[in-house]
Amino acid sequence: MALAASMNAMAKPLVIAHRGASGYLPEHTLEAKALAYAMKPDYIEQDVVMTKDDRLVVLHDHYLDRVTDVASRFPDRAREDGRFYAIDFTLAEIKTLRVTEGFKLDEQGNKVAGYPERFPMWKSDFTVQRWKKRLS
Repeated sequence: MALAASMNAMAKPLVIAHRGASGYLPEHTLEAKALAYAMKPDYIEQDVVMTKDDRLVVLHDHYLDRVTDVASRFPDRAREDGRFYAIDFTLAEIKTLRVTEGFKLDEQGNKVAGYPERFPMWKSDFTVQRWKKRLS
């Protein structure tokens, strides 16, 4: 038993790229997934949520407003809680959104990066990725 325990302690750590290479590029983007793949993790973890037309998109949250420009593109589509839920939008609508580093709104309503040392907000052309089942 002691030998088995010491062997487990020496095992190589399991590396999981959570949301792709989200420490370097906006989470769940194709670019973050490609960078994660190049970094050779054991697994790349991706979250999926459903759209209004029963399609799956790769997003961590079930709402769109933390990482996209949905509030400026569809300002009257927020629910009573102020959030913009993926299930309220079609895949075609979601594909028109731009994705950026995760942000929150400050007291004045300004978008502030959740992790300012990561990829700068709105400095590229990232999009929400559709989940495509890989056929074997």
